[in-house]
Amino acid sequence: MRADFHTHPLAHRYYYEGIRPADLTERDKKDIVCVLQLSVERGLDAVAVTDHDLALSGLWARQYALENRMPLRVVPGCECELYFMEEYVHFLALNLAHPLDYTSSTPPEELAAQVRSQGGILILAHPMAYRSEKVYRALKTTVQGVEYRNGAQELNGRLSWQKILEGDRYRGLRLHNSDYHYLKRTCSPRTMPSEQRKAYNEMDVADFVRIFGPERFSP
Repeated sequence: MRADFHTHPLAHRYYYEGIRPADLTERDKKDIVCVLQLSVERGLDAVAVTDHDLALSGLWARQYALENRMPLRVVPGCECELYFMEEYVHFLALNLAHPLDYTSSTPPEELAAQVRSQGGILILAHPMAYRSEKVYRALKTTVQGVEYRNGAQELNGRLSWQKILEGDRYRGLRLHNSDYHYLKRTCSPRTMPSEQRKAYNEMDVADFVRIFGPERFSP
């Protein structure tokens, strides 16, 4: 199966203002549905909705996909921003059952514990974007995986971390994600740069279910 574990239907909406809305607007919902449809057209079997510091969109997306019987497994998540080692570091919290309780000053270990308590996993997002490998080395035992390739970062010339992880004999998940930010163009893969359109993970169904479990909710 094909899965992309890093998408932003709301792009940077609410993020720069530091807002975490209690409810989604109709515009928010429309944009989320568009990215779900786009994911199906990309040939994905699963997609994680990981808006910035906002789990609400992913939780809504999962329920929408179930109720509308979409041929797509939605993994609710969010991209969490913490201030760590004197820079802002991003984490993908995946398979959430409800929103997390954290601020930018929350220790990564505490965030990881919250995610695990919900049956989720924590991934270090785009390590190639940070100033040095020290961030990865400090966090590699805290997270369950590392985003070794990121489509958005590759658009900016920051390439794969595969050799670094192989050299370090990293045993966690190694993910290749799009980091696609939907900007209200059209619901078509043709509008996506190839670096993002072709960014996904090939997984065995059994491995996916082992990590993310069977479908949690029913319509």
